[in-house]
Amino acid sequence: MIKSIIKHELGLTIYNRKTWYCIAAIQSLLAVIFNWLLTNFLKHKMVFDSVRYGVTEEIIHPYYAWFALIVLAFIPMLTTQSICAEKNRHTILNYYCAPVTSLQVILGKFFALNLMLALITISISILPLAIILSGSLDWGHYFASILGVYLMLSASLALGLVFSSFMGSIARTNIVIFFSLLFFILLEWAAQFTGKPAMFLQNFGLLNPLKSLLSGIISVQHVAYYLLIIIACLMLSAELFKGKRQYA
Repeated sequence: MIKSIIKHELGLTIYNRKTWYCIAAIQSLLAVIFNWLLTNFLKHKMVFDSVRYGVTEEIIHPYYAWFALIVLAFIPMLTTQSICAEKNRHTILNYYCAPVTSLQVILGKFFALNLMLALITISISILPLAIILSGSLDWGHYFASILGVYLMLSASLALGLVFSSFMGSIARTNIVIFFSLLFFILLEWAAQFTGKPAMFLQNFGLLNPLKSLLSGIISVQHVAYYLLIIIACLMLSAELFKGKRQYA
């Protein structure tokens, strides 16, 4: 049944023009950013005849950092269109009446969004391969960066589904999801001003584990952090969706 939900959600996403407009905008922005990073790297190398770090650290690291920040801006829209928009169109009643559990519905919608995220991540990861035409690429660093942004954005999708599961207004849900993500992003920065007793809050920042992965360091602790967020948010979303389903 989850496969049927995934196929249905993917069909709605693929045949939606907004999806392809967003992908085109992301690709265009990242192409400009990659060209800017590469140009600055070559200029620095020509002037000083050396660079402080390798090409992977100077280009791949900031490239995927920009990718993560750009896609984060689209997370509220993607998650609200998945559930909130269906509530407004009253098509969510099909899931309420169908012989499926709330967890199956949430998992189906999450995996559909996750597949689109994987497609975008793979498509933007082709451009950095141009580096190997005239230089060397640290493959471990490259794949660690892909893993980092994929896990971080997947956790953001799961967090967005929590609010989309119990809120009905698309505009309000977009705002709440945006500020929730902003809170988790700024948590690491804000912890610096709370003193030593609260410095442990830095470990809960959404971007803190990503920095390590973008540096080419794959830590079990950081991967587990994102996986725990995904699992916890999906379980909470299922419970919230179940509550709304009972009163429908």
